[in-house]
Amino acid sequence: MRYIIDRISGEIAVCEDENGDSVKLKASELPQGAKEGDLIFKDSGVWCIDEKGSRERRRVMADKLNRLLE
Repeated sequence: MRYIIDRISGEIAVCEDENGDSVKLKASELPQGAKEGDLIFKDSGVWCIDEKGSRERRRVMADKLNRLLE
């Protein structure tokens, strides 16, 4: 399952799963360089960033914002 990092507040990262449910993780568990809006998944017990998915999600969100502002 993939998660979206919704926000990082201190030592807690609030993530949203594919069903829209919120999950809290320790920020220290996140992969190096992870930031709000990144897609992450767990592989062999280690959190990883879905680089391609994160880029695509940001592109889609930017397109939606641009359409709203037109």
